[in-house]
Amino acid sequence: MVKKKTGKAMARILTSASNKTLSAAANSRCMLIYHQPKQPEGLKRFRKF
Repeated sequence: MVKKKTGKAMARILTSASNKTLSAAANSRCMLIYHQPKQPEGLKRFRKF
């Protein structure tokens, strides 16, 4: 029972962390002037503007 709750809590934490990381990646640009790799289509749903 405890392992099940711990597993769900850990999954929730990892999901939240990955969503925040993806959101930061979608809303930022590369620091180099001439290098901006193409973003995948699925990443566009994490944009906040």
